[in-house]
Amino acid sequence: MLLGVGGVGKTTLVYRLMGLSVAPHATVRPGLYRLYFVNGTVELLDVPGQHAAEVAQHAARQMRQFFDRAVLMYDVTRSETLYALNEILDSLCIYRSCLSAREVLVVGNKRDLAEELGYMVENSLLPHATVYISALRDPPEELAKIVA
Repeated sequence: MLLGVGGVGKTTLVYRLMGLSVAPHATVRPGLYRLYFVNGTVELLDVPGQHAAEVAQHAARQMRQFFDRAVLMYDVTRSETLYALNEILDSLCIYRSCLSAREVLVVGNKRDLAEELGYMVENSLLPHATVYISALRDPPEELAKIVA
């Protein structure tokens, strides 16, 4: 499951993993993608929403399922997207749909842009393991480690 507010790069990550070169558009419905890797298949749910409350509402509808991994994505150039992840997690519990996943990973995306700008918002808010990527620039083999 991919969670995060709009514009952080969730769908871009999925498109890169699928080998698609088209630019993604705003996700308006949950996207379920099947990715094939050498060591197996991964089904990935891309939860839509531009704002934290909207993402939480869409995710709460899916929480009847158990997920092996939840990927919480934010934009390392916009601190409000990190704070939105905290709001999404809190809202899910309010909807009685607390995040149920074997593993939770925080992903800070747009590392390449942060390097150009000269600053990066690091995760000091959420207690989960964090990795920093560029969904546009990193090799797909490296990106696959996030979801596989």
